[in-house]
Amino acid sequence: MKRAASAFAATIFAALMLAVSPANAKLYKFTYDSFDGSLQASGRFDVNASGEVTQITGGLTGLVNDTIAGMVANPNFSGAAYSPDGSFIYDNAYLGGPQFLNIDGLLFTTTSGGGYWNLWGNSPTNYSLWESVGSGNYPVQTSGSLSVVAAPEASTWVMMMLGFTALFAASRRGRGGPISALAE
Repeated sequence: MKRAASAFAATIFAALMLAVSPANAKLYKFTYDSFDGSLQASGRFDVNASGEVTQITGGLTGLVNDTIAGMVANPNFSGAAYSPDGSFIYDNAYLGGPQFLNIDGLLFTTTSGGGYWNLWGNSPTNYSLWESVGSGNYPVQTSGSLSVVAAPEASTWVMMMLGFTALFAASRRGRGGPISALAE
């Protein structure tokens, strides 16, 4: 009876954790490396069900050492918009693979408040990351590669932990359980 109650509680907990995750949202880890090694950007971004990147976190190292503050919202999604300083056209659209971003790309800011950053795709193997600090003023202009991988959501980690806990509990039952029979 006690085991049944524990299993029931674990099932309810897992269901609650699944319900907490945002519907149809995806989390991705990214790394941008300039071809000349002068600039790297890495972090994560969230993509909603429409394919719009809604949040970005991470940092820049190399030519600039700064923290990514966040996305600049696109009021025209799924169409393109101009950056507030007029230097970039962006759409914040995530395409998936093999080319993750289109030529409009993602617009974000950093904590130093220096300007706007645009990361866009020229082709599946060539991306650009530029900074603007006023209309037409681009102190950072790099080209490089971008890698993007899906990151497990919290509900995935909870389910994995519950699975390992169940395996551990089954192996502790004694000789009669299926796990202990395999160990002999």
